[in-house]
Amino acid sequence: MRYVSIATVMALAALAPPALAQDADVPSVNRGDFVASMNAEFARLDGDGDGRVTRAEVEASQRQAAQAEALRQNRLVFDRLDADGNGTLTPDEFAQLANPAAIPIDAAPMMAQLDGDGDGLITLVEHRTATQANFDRIDGDRDGVVTPAEMRVAGIIR
Repeated sequence: MRYVSIATVMALAALAPPALAQDADVPSVNRGDFVASMNAEFARLDGDGDGRVTRAEVEASQRQAAQAEALRQNRLVFDRLDADGNGTLTPDEFAQLANPAAIPIDAAPMMAQLDGDGDGLITLVEHRTATQANFDRIDGDRDGVVTPAEMRVAGIIR
């Protein structure tokens, strides 16, 4: 009979859809193996070996597991980027991390703000008219200078 850790079985059962949790590949687990696995899990959690698991020990275990998972994921990303498999990333390989498609691009708000006549084109006059109107809106005392206090009132800075 093939054995896997009970933690693996329990994790699969908790995370997997019901059909997978009942899959024939999941082995049977007897009580003795279950108790041994739970004892090993408790010993792993009990960092100082005093027979009690504290909140700090649980958090330390979770941090360790999170770090191990992050390192695993980082290794997968690195391996995917290291196209030539030489263990280093060239500038071109590193540049593959950039994903400009993930940044939404929508010209509509700017066009609506700056295209005064709505013809789909922004002229220099339209640009100046809109941006100067914004300046004038922020320049509360109309002295031709936008101060930090006026920027705070306008919500531009804190």
